[in-house]
Amino acid sequence: MISAFTILFAVALLSLLFHRSVLLKPLSLTAIALSFFFTLQGATVALMGFSSSEHIQLFELVLEVVLFALVLHEEEDITITQTLFLGASSVLLLQADNLLSFIISFESLSIISVVLVSYIKTKEQAEGAVKMFIAGSLATGILLLGLAFYVMGGGLLLEPLATGGSLFMDVGTFIMLAGLFYKLTIVPFHGWAADTYALVRHSHAAILSGVAKTVAALAIFTIFAPFLATHLELSVPLLATLAVVTMTLGNFLALFSKNIARILSYSSIAHAGYMLLAFVAVKSSYADEGILYMAIAYIFMQSGAFLALDSMKKHYGVSTLEELQGFSAQNPILAFFFTLQLFSLAGIPLLAGFLAKAVVFYAGVDAGLWWLVLIALLNSALSVGYYAWIVKTMYFDKLTAKEVFHAPVQFATGAQVILALGTLYFGVFAGSIFNIS
Repeated sequence: MISAFTILFAVALLSLLFHRSVLLKPLSLTAIALSFFFTLQGATVALMGFSSSEHIQLFELVLEVVLFALVLHEEEDITITQTLFLGASSVLLLQADNLLSFIISFESLSIISVVLVSYIKTKEQAEGAVKMFIAGSLATGILLLGLAFYVMGGGLLLEPLATGGSLFMDVGTFIMLAGLFYKLTIVPFHGWAADTYALVRHSHAAILSGVAKTVAALAIFTIFAPFLATHLELSVPLLATLAVVTMTLGNFLALFSKNIARILSYSSIAHAGYMLLAFVAVKSSYADEGILYMAIAYIFMQSGAFLALDSMKKHYGVSTLEELQGFSAQNPILAFFFTLQLFSLAGIPLLAGFLAKAVVFYAGVDAGLWWLVLIALLNSALSVGYYAWIVKTMYFDKLTAKEVFHAPVQFATGAQVILALGTLYFGVFAGSIFNIS
């Protein structure tokens, strides 16, 4: 059966033959467009252990739009091929409906993510890749340890995660969550992310923090939400504490950073805390919509912000706030797209980021966690400070650059248009989410 996974995986293999060919990008874009069509038709992975739903189908369509933008932006053949492989693994992970298929798909996505950053050109990229490899290895070890406990307690791999069972099963499930939270950059498992996202190529950071992390968050919620809903007495205080610490630490670290990529990296950690609110408020009927909307908004705005920064670094040599001074005078179009995604990350109304936070926060209130939502609101207000500082630097500081590099190619601008339209569309037309709920 033809599905998005089949097309993306087959063309990813085929693309290995087209490196250094002008046909590679058109072939890849055509494959992603075809995968979008088959997802729209409701085609699913034709393997045992995988299924889909309206929520997953909607997010897969969004994923394919973002993959299209990523490939359109990219100039390196190897990264285009790896993006296709990562897209195929993402579809598998999103449609996994039992524990074995979830673990295999999750590790496939993790391995491809490590391979992605292993294309090293500088010492900084090498450092980022090594830290990600070490973190990934530790996370996999923790995940497999939890799986061993789960199986020892009588858990079955070819079934959905059990919501109740022996003590070993419950302990194993929480250990597995710890390993998965390592990949989601939840404190105290966050240290590697700030360095990796900031040190690797910015287009790679867009894929890692914008796509892979978002896909993982939604898939983890889908698999583990029933278990968390039956263990509220332990999961709520534990996850609420992690959410508060993660969003607060991420925002404060971003507030005192001057490297733009590091600011976006710490912001990514803070957003992991916001996503965790849906896990805490799992008993609310709005938690599903909250994590879905957060995932959709985040994949657009985080990918768009890092791709914009990639163009700034590549074509204008911009890495720090000092180098960003007066950038809007150099390239007002790119500055506008970057500002749009920053405003969405900050939660400005009429953008996807605002409604994403609103729905997640409402789920928290509905679950009776008003105090947690209040802390999240204060954190969101705090984050406006460093996003506004970046915008102020671009638009209101005097241009200090003495040299102007060549302007970004049209493909990169086209990618920004696609991601900006996604941020605007899901900010204005929220019914796209709620109509399927």
